[in-house]
Amino acid sequence: MKNKRIFQILVLIILFAWFAVYFYQNIDEFRQLRIVNAWYLIPMILFSIVASVNNGLILKFFLLPFGVLLKFKEYFGLVIINSMTNYLTPLRGGIAVKAIYLKKRHQLSYTHFLSMFAGMNIVMFLVTSFVGIVTVLLFRYIYGIFNALVFSIFLLLFLLLLGVMMFSPKIKETKYRLINIFINVLNGWHLVKHHKRAIFFTGFIAFINIAIMTFGMFFSFRVFGIEIALLQVLFLSVMAGLSLLISITPGGLGITETIVAFTAVVIQMPVSEVLAVSILSRFINLGLLFILGPIFSYILMNQKNDKNEENNIL
Repeated sequence: MKNKRIFQILVLIILFAWFAVYFYQNIDEFRQLRIVNAWYLIPMILFSIVASVNNGLILKFFLLPFGVLLKFKEYFGLVIINSMTNYLTPLRGGIAVKAIYLKKRHQLSYTHFLSMFAGMNIVMFLVTSFVGIVTVLLFRYIYGIFNALVFSIFLLLFLLLLGVMMFSPKIKETKYRLINIFINVLNGWHLVKHHKRAIFFTGFIAFINIAIMTFGMFFSFRVFGIEIALLQVLFLSVMAGLSLLISITPGGLGITETIVAFTAVVIQMPVSEVLAVSILSRFINLGLLFILGPIFSYILMNQKNDKNEENNIL
């Protein structure tokens, strides 16, 4: 854990050093950016909240195959607490908080939680990679811009995840306990794989979430008075979504910004504008998380464990 923490800090230092150098070298571009219409901050906040609700719904539907039915305060609260904790702990530590809650409150084993978490990410990144492929092709058709590296990443990710969904075999347990834990995680995917309703709703909500992120970022540009096409914002949103795959810093700090800066170069947009929008979105999300996070932490920690109520719900 100590080595991971040191690595995390080194990555942050490198990224912030890069941002500092870039900001210094392009300070005139940043000086030209002004908040033109603060009213657009309102839809940005609303879209951020709706995105968290949607992520909660994905959690809710993916837990159905394991016999767990979450209330709104649980699936929304867990997403908020998970995201807040990710900023406070290394390597997405919020996942552990979510696993512990589901174990104590709903008796969901850690093995089944890992299966659920893996399956949920398979579906979400499958949708993201598919939208990415379509977006890259549309860029080539409309703007004549094509990046083979980005297209290859999306295509390989899509084919890999599709193969896992369609052809993952059920593995027999061995006599080794640690190996069996890993095998049970993989086999737990089969509980989800045959639950068509959970996969359908998760995929559908994942598509909606991409649309929500796109419109939220669109309004972020409007805050600065920047005119931008929805297709460009869609591409930025999809690329930002991929940052979750390599979220090795608290809350993906610096990772997301680096990816969107690279994306800006690919689609021939000013990097300063994209970074300003990304940083603004980051501050809004942080504000919401650290306002709602403590509230839902208190609510979930102090709720009564009423078995009769849970039985009636189930």
